[in-house]
Amino acid sequence: MPELPEVHGYKTYIDATSLHKRITSIDCRDTRLLKQPLKDFETHLIDQTLTSTHRIGKYLFIETSGEKVLVLHFGMTGRPNYYKDPNERPKFGHLVLSFDNGFHFAFENKRKFGWWNLTDSIEEFKAEHRLSDDARELSLEDFMRSIEGRKTDIKKIIMDQSVAAGVGNWMADEILYQAKIHPSKRLEQMTSIEIEAVFKAMKNVIEVAIENDAHYSDFPEHFMMHFRKEGATCFHTGAEIEKIKVGGRTTYFSPKWQVLGD
Repeated sequence: MPELPEVHGYKTYIDATSLHKRITSIDCRDTRLLKQPLKDFETHLIDQTLTSTHRIGKYLFIETSGEKVLVLHFGMTGRPNYYKDPNERPKFGHLVLSFDNGFHFAFENKRKFGWWNLTDSIEEFKAEHRLSDDARELSLEDFMRSIEGRKTDIKKIIMDQSVAAGVGNWMADEILYQAKIHPSKRLEQMTSIEIEAVFKAMKNVIEVAIENDAHYSDFPEHFMMHFRKEGATCFHTGAEIEKIKVGGRTTYFSPKWQVLGD
């Protein structure tokens, strides 16, 4: 599933290919992927240009020369594809914008969990969906303020999009592994030093993932992504990786490295 690092890469790709070209048409093969009627997208996008992109967590916002901002969520399998020959339209390119330069922007969406929406402003959408600042941009002060008084497992906290927008399941496991914190540890039982360690690990995991274009095989050898499966061997301790459920999500951790304590 595309998470923050992948969507960051999609942003870079769209910036390099699809901006500042007049949209001439929209072709939608499945209107269930649209959060508003197709005619609204036609009204607000045709004859306009995509002017800039902004990412908050897993959401990609594309500002236009018109009144609306296009919102993209990539779901499980979504990705952008910029091409010229109409015969090269990807099989799962269910949504396509065509430009006046003869090129096309396809929104590939094999499993159809991704979607498009329109909003009046990024800040309005952010408020309506209770999104924090993007996890990459989040300050320690804002992070601490947003978790103040909460009483639940730390993994559930860092996956809460109102706390750290963009942190998904694998990232949460990696962050807690790097911070040496058990995923089931209760926030109210953690010290300020432990919470800051989680915050610093989050920032590091994000930067490593972005620097490596979300190619997990290129991550440092001590990253859990290389052995994130039940029964695999922990890099630091040699113990077996275990699998549990936290907040309904499959969770991997190293019991000797991430000790729960009393």
